[in-house]
Amino acid sequence: MSWSNTTLKDLAQEQSNWVVEAEGDCLTIANDEGIDAFVYVGNQQIIVETALFPASDVSDVAALDALILRSHHLLPLTAICINKIGNEDYYVAFGALSVDSKDSVVIEEIETLFANTGEFLDLYNQYLTQEHAA
Repeated sequence: MSWSNTTLKDLAQEQSNWVVEAEGDCLTIANDEGIDAFVYVGNQQIIVETALFPASDVSDVAALDALILRSHHLLPLTAICINKIGNEDYYVAFGALSVDSKDSVVIEEIETLFANTGEFLDLYNQYLTQEHAA
């Protein structure tokens, strides 16, 4: 199956613990723990991401970045980058998969991002000036 925002929204709405909204070219999916994931369907890939924390909340950028590079592989299917959201840099957790992925793979990617978000926040919290909870 090749995904579109419409077909992905239909699949996501089948998940009883998710709230799904269409916002322009992306979907916002919130789980029952209050984590928001943003899902973009492109021509070849589906990107699933969630903002972890603003870069301005990091007390030691070099130490955090070193820890991220050494640890993010411990949480499968999810990578971390820095994206500009509005006028501010944010650390963002994301996953990517093919638009030809099966239903179960798409759901697994989103569920894994939700699960890994809390793990990342716990692991990196020592470098944040404010506590961030999943």
